[in-house]
Formats: sequence, C-alpha cells, structure tokens
Amino acid sequence: SPDEVAQLLVAGIQDVTNTMASEGFKLNEVLRMILETMWRALAFRRVLFCLRDAKTGALVGRFGLGDGADRLAPAMRVALRLAPGSAPDLFSAVCLKGADTLISDASAAPIAARLPAWFRQSIDAPTFLLLPLALKGAPFGLIYADKAKAGAIDLGEKELSLLRTLRNQALMAFRQAS
Repeated sequence: SPDEVAQLLVAGIQDVTNTMASEGFKLNEVLRMILETMWRALAFRRVLFCLRDAKTGALVGRFGLGDGADRLAPAMRVALRLAPGSAPDLFSAVCLKGADTLISDASAAPIAARLPAWFRQSIDAPTFLLLPLALKGAPFGLIYADKAKAGAIDLGEKELSLLRTLRNQALMAFRQAS
C-alpha cells in the first residue's frame, strides 16, 4: 500500500541521515543504503547507480541491487558530451536537464525511438525511473530503477517526494565526502 511504501522510505531516509551524521561515514555505504531503501520500499526489479567517468565524461554504471544488477551496471553508459548536431538520447537528455523522469511504457514509439543502443541491448526494461544527480548544474550521477512490467511503477506525489529526498541525500553524501 502507499502508506507502507512511504513508511519504508521514511525509515530508510532516517537510517541514511543517522549514518551521515556519524564520524567518517563511507560514501559507498550511504549510496548502497539509498539504493536498498528504494529497491525494498518500491519492490523494483533492479536499482543501479551511475557515476561520471573522469576519462570519458559519460555516466557509467557502478553497482546496483536486484535482478542481474552487478552484471548489467557496467553496460550503462550515458553520454554527457554530444557530437555537434547530434540529438541526445533519452538518458542523456534527462541527465543534462536534471529532470526526474518516469517512463511508464518504454515500448511507446516516441520513447522507444530515443532509447540508447546499450539500453535496448542489455537492460531493455519496459518501465523505469531516472533520478539524475547534479552539482552546480553539472550532471555527475544517476539513480536508475526499473520493473518487469510496463506501467508497474506507480508513484504518488508523496512517494516521488520521498524518492527525491533520498536522491538529495546522495548529493549531500558526495558533498560531505569531497
């Protein structure tokens, strides 16, 4: 139920807050807690975390939870530098704009046409959520979550607000760690 989802998200947010308040918290531990909270509360099939690669400037999958997550994370490559005149794919556009995005049905023609090849070949989820992370307007990370059935991610305002809080905790963790 939405109430149970909200309670699980709130409990996770509290755990993350407590961990970040402790001396010398580990960034990776906090990120895993955030992903785990999302994964459990919303019963996602998988949740993946991407981070900007210093060499390529692309967001690259680092780790995740759920079905095949560790195998699939390295397949994620979100380009942030685009060739002149080329249109960004859906993932690049979302991260460059910093726009939280829920795709209910990835097979819908206008969406399917903008999915990057790496997504279609490796992950190919029918429904997914993108929560980009940016510092000073520059994208540096992405939280990706999906489910196995189109339309299965049903988020009310409260759940979305709590997911944004978790994403913002990830941002704060990076700020505090650097």
